[in-house]
Amino acid sequence: MTAPLQLIGLTFRLDRDAESRLLAEVDRIEGRGVLRVLDLVFVARGQDGTVEGLEVGDNEDFGSLLASVAPLGAADGPAGVAAVQDVADSLEPGSAVAFLLVEHLWAGPLVDAATAAGGALVSDDFLTGDISLAVGAEIAAVEEASAVIAEAQAAEAAAVLRVIAATAEAAEAEAVSERIQEAAAADAVRALIAAGLIEAAAAHEAVTALTAAGLITDAAAQASEVAVADAAATIAAADEAASEAVAEDRELIGAADEVAAEATKQAQARMRAASITRSEAQILRYLPQPVPFSVIADKLGISRSAAKDRAERLYKRLGVHSRDEAVNRARTLGLL
Repeated sequence: MTAPLQLIGLTFRLDRDAESRLLAEVDRIEGRGVLRVLDLVFVARGQDGTVEGLEVGDNEDFGSLLASVAPLGAADGPAGVAAVQDVADSLEPGSAVAFLLVEHLWAGPLVDAATAAGGALVSDDFLTGDISLAVGAEIAAVEEASAVIAEAQAAEAAAVLRVIAATAEAAEAEAVSERIQEAAAADAVRALIAAGLIEAAAAHEAVTALTAAGLITDAAAQASEVAVADAAATIAAADEAASEAVAEDRELIGAADEVAAEATKQAQARMRAASITRSEAQILRYLPQPVPFSVIADKLGISRSAAKDRAERLYKRLGVHSRDEAVNRARTLGLL
């Protein structure tokens, strides 16, 4: 048996970017090997009430599987057909619905185990309607409570860090003040010794006396002002040097950009002249068959977006713009 399949319907308002945003999310779904989007169709209701399918992106291969399984407008068919038609008929003018056929790869081993034990998959329905709303409300409440707890813990941690930082800054300020005071005291004592007012042997007593008289504090303040002025001059010089370095860097960057642009042109020219690569040849083998890129990607062990990128590179090498044109061109060249 295949992994469980699910047909998901999502309604949305038509706007300029809605479809591209949904396609981008589809590519992200495919990146972890948990889910695989096998097909995707967009159905919209115009302002005049007409229901019609929309084209899914550029050079996409979506729509073939769902067209055969659940075609819109079918008079009879599987139960899923009626459900799809009901959703399409219920659309408001100016709105659309995206139908995704999803394969739950993560559940494949579970299905295999059940099959080996003589069982079978009997249900793969999503919760919808009131049940979905009730369960969703419970999940939202749990998520909200978790977020509040996490926010409180983050605030507490931030407060602790602020206290630690403030304590460190206070200790550093005190240490700086003591160093300035010590330097000022040393300068004052040296000046007194040079003037012959005290003997070198009495330096300790002189420092004590200057401190008691409050002269050391004034000297420390003067020393601080000098230190600040020196620091400002150093910063100004550094700023000037940085400005010159930035100007030189801009010139170098400009020159590098020119070199890079020229190198890019040359590389593109060489690529257009080269034959197709092995990875592109692998993609080419599957293009004549009516299989979507999601299946091709699975066969090659790559993501759907990577498979599409390889196909786009192949189109450029062959000088075409679509899958059908690539197949025709490859057959003409004897590649298929």
